[in-house]
Amino acid sequence: MDELDETQLKNHVDSLKQQLQFNREKTSVSIPELIKWIEEKMNEDPFLNPDILKENPWVESSKCVIA
Repeated sequence: MDELDETQLKNHVDSLKQQLQFNREKTSVSIPELIKWIEEKMNEDPFLNPDILKENPWVESSKCVIA
């Protein structure tokens, strides 16, 4: 790896300092929360619930055909 100049080193240190300030959460906590959120929202997802897709007024009724 090439040697870094002083400016690059300062930028790298600043980046590391910012990363240290970031509040992190364990995946053992966040993954179950994400799964719960996904399961709660499944009924609202038009791709998983075709009845909702039918109610959407912006869905195109015809398919695009290239002639």
